[in-house]
Amino acid sequence: MNPLLWSLVRQLIRLRRGRQPPASLQEPVWYFAYGSNMNERLFRKRRHMVWQDARVARLDGYRLVFSRAGGRYPGLSAPANIVEAPGESVYGVLYLLPPRKFARLDNSEGKQYAYVWADVEDAGGQRTPAMTYKVADTVPEGQPSQQYLDLLREAAHQRGLPANYRAFLDRVEARE
Repeated sequence: MNPLLWSLVRQLIRLRRGRQPPASLQEPVWYFAYGSNMNERLFRKRRHMVWQDARVARLDGYRLVFSRAGGRYPGLSAPANIVEAPGESVYGVLYLLPPRKFARLDNSEGKQYAYVWADVEDAGGQRTPAMTYKVADTVPEGQPSQQYLDLLREAAHQRGLPANYRAFLDRVEARE
């Protein structure tokens, strides 16, 4: 992405979302999705994302939670989030995005999210620097809706996440 255009996009994201994207981007950008963006159907059709590569990956030192900090119904809905947890891991999908798609994604993520830049490990053991999001503040945990949980379970199965992680998602209870 041309530097002048990226500068304008950064300002738009800062004003709309309260995050300051990096001054420059490595092209393309690796993005680690652990929530509904793992779902190929949703990510491709609803978010209009086109990626250059996608693979299963693991983020160490974090665990998956569901936080009542956003989503369609703040305080009630509980989308996926990550919190630091030494010795634990979160599985998801690592997407290689062109800068314009990263900018589109970043502009669409809620104000509650902050950046996490970390190394993730793909199924082949390759470590890759990637960006993901987490809720910036400490917020109460909640239960995801059944519809949201079904998206995650579908994605975990579709993407071939490890069986023990799929079993973990199967044990999560949905909000009534």
